[in-house]
Amino acid sequence: MTDELEKLFQDLRARTLSEIVAPGAPRIRAAVRRRRTVAVSAGAGGAVALVLVGIGVGLHPGAGGDYAAGSPNEAPSSEAPSGAAPSGEAPSSAQPSMLPEPTSTVPDPAQAAGDLLADRSRTPTSINATGGVVASSYEDDMNDMPADTYAFRFFCVGAGTVTVVVKQGDSGDTVLGHGTATCAAHHPAPLSLTIRQPAYGYLRIFAAGDARSNDRAGFAFEFLSTTGKTAFGPSGPPYSFSPTSGSFPAEGLPVTPSSTN
Repeated sequence: MTDELEKLFQDLRARTLSEIVAPGAPRIRAAVRRRRTVAVSAGAGGAVALVLVGIGVGLHPGAGGDYAAGSPNEAPSSEAPSGAAPSGEAPSSAQPSMLPEPTSTVPDPAQAAGDLLADRSRTPTSINATGGVVASSYEDDMNDMPADTYAFRFFCVGAGTVTVVVKQGDSGDTVLGHGTATCAAHHPAPLSLTIRQPAYGYLRIFAAGDARSNDRAGFAFEFLSTTGKTAFGPSGPPYSFSPTSGSFPAEGLPVTPSSTN
């Protein structure tokens, strides 16, 4: 059996070899060109793939970006990253605070000075009182002051000093009292003067602050009848004044006391 199969294979091989024909030069050249075309196409396809992958990585560094490589027109994912605010909403840190703004607790110097005056609703002998901010030159003309002896008290809240002069009448240089008030932030000691008004009429008060008190410190002063014979009755809180009205040059403040003081 084996010898017969071997004989058949030998006959088949002999017939096949006799039928094989060499391809010839034209067929060989065509085969070579076909193989080169396939190789070039495969190389170009690989290069294009590498360029596209590089573009995708450059646009979206790191894995898991919103766009896939090679799909530049694809819409971004609707899922927001963990911890990010939804689209169209500002981050919580940008929301305006609903807490009230802190209010300043620093007292107003002029108000603090006014609080040191006698309670005029309970002090009928408080004839006149004024408060405000210390200026470099200030004049206050008070009319209708009866002839009497008054306790004049001048308070200054803040820092520095204030030179004070009280004169008789609406003109002239008759000085009824003068002195220097020392300012303090808390519980300032007042400048106390005894003012003797000889006749019914005007009293003029001049005050000039130094560099530390000017436009910073607050002041308040009052006239109290020491005899009790003058009592206008309760006349409300001290009135305010404008530092720019009725100013008197600081360098011209009279300091010579009257012989009646």
